[in-house]
Amino acid sequence: MKVPADLECLDGHFPGFPVVPGVAQIGWVLDAARELLGGSAALTGIEALKFKRLLRPADVFHLRVELSPDRTAVAFRLWDDASVFSSGRLRFAPNAEAARRVDPCLVGETIEGVLEGLAPLGLPCLVVNDGSGPETTEVLSRLAARFPWVELAHLAVNRGRGAALRHGYRAAHRRGFSHVVQLDADGQHDPAEVGKLLAAAEHDPGALVLGEPRFDETAPKNRLYGRRLSQLIVWGYTGSFAVRDPLCGFRCFPLAPTVGLLDRYRLGDRMDFDPEIVVRLAWEGVPIVNVPVRVRYFPQGRSHFRLIRDNVRIAATYGRLLLARIGRARVLGRGAGRRA
Repeated sequence: MKVPADLECLDGHFPGFPVVPGVAQIGWVLDAARELLGGSAALTGIEALKFKRLLRPADVFHLRVELSPDRTAVAFRLWDDASVFSSGRLRFAPNAEAARRVDPCLVGETIEGVLEGLAPLGLPCLVVNDGSGPETTEVLSRLAARFPWVELAHLAVNRGRGAALRHGYRAAHRRGFSHVVQLDADGQHDPAEVGKLLAAAEHDPGALVLGEPRFDETAPKNRLYGRRLSQLIVWGYTGSFAVRDPLCGFRCFPLAPTVGLLDRYRLGDRMDFDPEIVVRLAWEGVPIVNVPVRVRYFPQGRSHFRLIRDNVRIAATYGRLLLARIGRARVLGRGAGRRA
């Protein structure tokens, strides 16, 4: 294998001396491991990890991934003819456990209530089934038959929130739509408020319309603290107070700039996708509009947000964005110097 010179993760990573960050190397290992495990296994931990040499553009390397006999761990080594770049051991949940984790992403009673709430709007709706099991898939098929304005898109394996959203954006863009409103299937977002986001988009068609959550007493305190921290980070990265909440999934996207951005950059596949696409669209000059929306938490509700794992992913994404931000500042600074 050869490291491509145009990897997106090199953007801003030690400007003038690009290296492949460790998170990108782990990403290659995860892709290979999931091929061995059938795509449905969930990473549960890193048991060992060593980075011994810098991996740079145009370097030629080998990657070896060995599956444990019980199929719950992989050992990896990334090396060339001289020595090892990185090595380690990753632990995965068995396939059966992963399937149990994935299947509840669309619970019949919640998605049905969301679709019933959307029905009065008379809008086409795309439901992305992100590798759910047979029970959820059957529920979705029944709902699509009941609501003729609902279209299903099935992903063969669970690829994560970000991957599912990208699939939905591209599907809507191919069908000729100019905008797409996204909302979660768990009922936290009120379908009756979709019209507020659409009205804002109609008033400013080129803008990214973000739901600005109005939480009630059911909201977990740790979520509120995390959102505040993310807000401060995004304000620093964008140099603006325009983004009121970079994590709320209730949004309306202008598809032309969004799909164009996705064609140029490789964004995260899971919860880390939400803040990154907001920051990068802001960097592209897309205006930001905030619309107050209610966000509800239910006592028995299911959430796919994993406090430790997803916060680690989001933190890593903010790290990449910081390096990209530094790279952008250097490029802009050189451009200003030449114009002077």
